[in-house]
Amino acid sequence: MAIEEKKIGDLEKLIIDLFPTSKGKIANIDLGKELGALDFDILYKKLPVIFPELTKDDIKNAYMSEIEALLEAFVDVNFLGLKKLLKPMLTLAQSGLPQR
Repeated sequence: MAIEEKKIGDLEKLIIDLFPTSKGKIANIDLGKELGALDFDILYKKLPVIFPELTKDDIKNAYMSEIEALLEAFVDVNFLGLKKLLKPMLTLAQSGLPQR
């Protein structure tokens, strides 16, 4: 399966589809609430939103490590720039904290 980079607007729509109460804002996602009733159904409901070509049978017959690798690849392709930006900012913020 090929993972393609999505445009910002497409990512916002994807966030709305996955987490409607977020209104497209990543900061508004309440993972505790969203994952509170964690069950395999979440895989069947959410994964096809991200990967429309996946079927319920594909998901049912996949190993969790395959699902994890697929999601990791999606994040790397679509949010790598954000990760690259945040890492130096966090390092800078940590270096500015008083040492104990």
